[in-house]
Amino acid sequence: MGTSEDQKCKNAISQVTLAMRNKFGNGVTIFLQGSYRNNTNVKQDSDVDIVVRHDGYYFPDLVWLDEEQKKRYHATHQNSEYTFAQFKSEIQQCLEQVFDNIQRKNKCLLVLGNTNRVNADVVPCFKMKRFSNESQVEAEGIQFMSDDGSRVYSFPEQHYSNGVAKRTATGQMYKKMVRILKRIRNELIDAKTITEKLASSFFIECLVYNVPNSQFIAGDYRQSLRNVIAQIYNDMDNATVGNEYVEVSELKYLFKGNTRSLNDAKQFMLKCWEYAGFN
Repeated sequence: MGTSEDQKCKNAISQVTLAMRNKFGNGVTIFLQGSYRNNTNVKQDSDVDIVVRHDGYYFPDLVWLDEEQKKRYHATHQNSEYTFAQFKSEIQQCLEQVFDNIQRKNKCLLVLGNTNRVNADVVPCFKMKRFSNESQVEAEGIQFMSDDGSRVYSFPEQHYSNGVAKRTATGQMYKKMVRILKRIRNELIDAKTITEKLASSFFIECLVYNVPNSQFIAGDYRQSLRNVIAQIYNDMDNATVGNEYVEVSELKYLFKGNTRSLNDAKQFMLKCWEYAGFN
């Protein structure tokens, strides 16, 4: 990314941050997530994802609790009168007072870019606390409710730290392989060989994260790429192995309970293999 494009990213971040601070003060935490923060962005992915997390409220994740534990949790906790829908609407109103062109999306609020800044996806959220029993929190992430009513949660801090550790453990090759595959993805989309929905940037980061460190050969880009594509492709042929793939946070499975499929990953890797000219 060139200096001017990087400055446009920084401008978008600072302008949105200022608007949120003027509205909510220190009641919110503002941070980046996605490709820009994780240093896996490529030229076509130059927009930024800005998370605005209200720290006064949280969503509980009780998936590991049995029915008795859930009953005890609900007996000692009550829902807040302040809803997530209110929070998102307040952020939208605030952004509309500051910026000329705001679009409300299903999962975020889009601040359209101009000559001074790139597009910014502003993601309102509450904390998400995953409980291991009715009183003990096992992990914290973020959660929001999309406008269509679906629950969306993730663990961006764990994603970031695990990505950095993987980069170090692979001799700096992990994120380089991610960026190469993202560039191939964009080329394949431009050529209409695949659709945008086949493999998102996040999906690619997670797939490569699951490749054993031994498959990354420091300084040998072509062999590393060959190893990575082959490893993922072969893993997708074995449902037992493929379904154990995790997101980079290591706190969610990549395929179990999601609309993503092993075949999506397999087909994307096949197209990348062909594009790279491997035989």
